[in-house]
Amino acid sequence: MKRRGLILGSSLLAVPALAQARWPDREVTVLVPFGAGGSTDVSVRAICAEAEKILGVPMQIVNRTGGQGTAAPTQVSQARPDGHTIGSAAMSGLAIAPHMFEVGYTLDSFAYLPGTARFLYGIGVRADSPYGSIQDLVNAAKARRITFSATGPPNNLGLFDLNRKYGTRFGFVPFQSGAEAVTAAIGGHVEATSQTPPEMIPAIQSGRMRMLASASPARWKEFPDVPTLREAGFDVTIESLLGFVAPRGVPAERLAVLGDAIQRAAAMPAVEEALGRFGMVPAIQTAPEFERAIREGFVRYGEQLREAGLARR
Repeated sequence: MKRRGLILGSSLLAVPALAQARWPDREVTVLVPFGAGGSTDVSVRAICAEAEKILGVPMQIVNRTGGQGTAAPTQVSQARPDGHTIGSAAMSGLAIAPHMFEVGYTLDSFAYLPGTARFLYGIGVRADSPYGSIQDLVNAAKARRITFSATGPPNNLGLFDLNRKYGTRFGFVPFQSGAEAVTAAIGGHVEATSQTPPEMIPAIQSGRMRMLASASPARWKEFPDVPTLREAGFDVTIESLLGFVAPRGVPAERLAVLGDAIQRAAAMPAVEEALGRFGMVPAIQTAPEFERAIREGFVRYGEQLREAGLARR
């Protein structure tokens, strides 16, 4: 009886140990720094819909739209470091916003998870513009001030970089939305625009706008004959990545579980299709690769924002 009791007791003790070994054991909250229905929100929801199948628990999306995109990373940085609260993270919130606004976090406030996607940017002009190529536009901007529309960083940073490196005189005219920025170019209120595919593609396909160059590292699949700025001879690119972060201090084994699920989810065909609808492409990176890209972007964009007079004093 004693031996049987010992065996039974040992078995009962093993049950909690096995239960504890499975993690996560409840839902994971994912904070998104932009409103529902936008490109970041839809992309994150697509990734999390696949990741929760792998994790075996729900991933609850919570939109935090305040503070110029800094409310969500602020809340992530202050969350309990148990892995049950993470956030989507992009260059705009981590590498750009701290140079422009007072924020409640630094790059060291986070544990980094994988990168998942890349935002795309392009430079376009109205269809009857005299500028038939990006070289034509650059030549004109060397001779006189050329106005362009954009919603703000990072959309405008490629043309600022052309100013710095090639002596152009592109003048930034800010707009609240990408649709307004494109409309301003089509209407002749500015001479060019630097925007993302959701706003530009309909205008190009309807014959109202012409795309001169991709400002991203790769060409747009919709317009494979349009070169990147680098392919056209200009060492300029707008790099803006989307990934995930957790509060600093989350145990390494939990970060590994989350990271594996996010990377596997980001490779699913359904995610690529969702990204494509909003002008993004898969760009799967390991956690160290994503952290390195954010830190390099922080330095690069800080220099550009200071030179453009957009950094806070």
